[in-house]
Amino acid sequence: LVIVFFLAKNRKQYWNTIVSGLAHFGNAKLIFVFLIIGVFTKLLVVGKVGQGFVWLSLLFGMHGAAFTILAFVGTAVFALGSGVPFAALFAALSIFYVPGILVGSNPAILAGAIIGGVYCGDAFSPSSQLTNATLGLETNSTTGQPADLVKTLKQRIPWIAGAAVLTIILLAVFGGQGGTAHSSAALAKFSDPRGLWMLIPIVVVVYICVRTKEILTGLTWGVVVGTVVGLMTQLFQFSDRISIDPHNPTLLSGILFDGVYSMVDISLLTIFLYGLIAIMHGSGVVKLICEWITSHKFVRTPRGAELTIAAGIGLVNILLSGCDLPGILLFGEMSDRIGHAARISPERRTYLIITVATSFTGIIPINSVYVMGVISVATQMQGKFPFLPVPSPLAIFTATFFSLILTVIWLCWVIFGWGRTMEPEAQKVSEEKVGSKHVSAV
Repeated sequence: LVIVFFLAKNRKQYWNTIVSGLAHFGNAKLIFVFLIIGVFTKLLVVGKVGQGFVWLSLLFGMHGAAFTILAFVGTAVFALGSGVPFAALFAALSIFYVPGILVGSNPAILAGAIIGGVYCGDAFSPSSQLTNATLGLETNSTTGQPADLVKTLKQRIPWIAGAAVLTIILLAVFGGQGGTAHSSAALAKFSDPRGLWMLIPIVVVVYICVRTKEILTGLTWGVVVGTVVGLMTQLFQFSDRISIDPHNPTLLSGILFDGVYSMVDISLLTIFLYGLIAIMHGSGVVKLICEWITSHKFVRTPRGAELTIAAGIGLVNILLSGCDLPGILLFGEMSDRIGHAARISPERRTYLIITVATSFTGIIPINSVYVMGVISVATQMQGKFPFLPVPSPLAIFTATFFSLILTVIWLCWVIFGWGRTMEPEAQKVSEEKVGSKHVSAV
């Protein structure tokens, strides 16, 4: 942004344009969503929801493949509640990776199951930062209304559920192969049955978000209910909520502050991205690119538009090392214009973009932040637990079954038109054309 400043003709207007990018209501709202999601995610971590799932594995004697499946499901539940994929990844790794190795799970497949669980749970979540960011970017070409949350979830969930079932089947077959089981007694310090109580605030968030379509309302009640549940079950003390160092009053910590701090980086990145996007729009770059793309007849067809959108977000996601949110924010405006040309519904565009971003494009072994994040955490844990293996990037890529299945699914969406929905006006015109053909035939 600073470099481009020196190339601008009107430098005063340049910075005003950048600030206007954040002044948009939807953009400012997303920043608040990030901050509250950070608090809710920290609440779930301190509330030991993952340790509750580990306790279940001990209760039912799960080993090898069975624990790998539990890690996938448990991570999905955590991601569903947190709505922050990358934060959920690190939390789930700290909870499930060591216990999984102890009970004989295959290291690479366990890592792939955790990444897949993050993507799966996020796809089900009404509080997902990816979903809510994309909803605001994809609009109806006639009314300008953004994509509807409930409609998007209803259209997407059957596909995600199918992918999850197939993933579980593959984990059942391969999840325990190559693993070495250790003593179950070593799992005791990783388990806590009280953590299952923290499923209550997750249910509250999902219920309120679906009923009211207001993510901030749902997250607020989730934080309140989670705090009450955590205090009543003694998962944490009130001092864990807000802590002030008496020797350094400016040093604030606890669930509230740590949660907000955890979202500062992504919030600042989002602010700068909004500024960059505003400059691209103000300079006319986005308009020129989109006009050139949509000038091709094939792109104005539903299949052509979806193929272009999928290729665009996929390329951006790979170049940004699988950082899905920045990629979506950067490409979302272009996909909106391309979708308008073919009159594809904003809900369809929303879940297509997210699905492509969380498919193979998010787990490229040479640069994916998710794959490298797993390796980084596993390497750090190896210092404390020397018996822990560190899987290779390629092994993790091939073992992330959920993302690979999503790749096949979105290819079928684009090529065969499975599940494609058009804007109501375009759908009506299409039906009238079909009706006129029938009349002509008669």
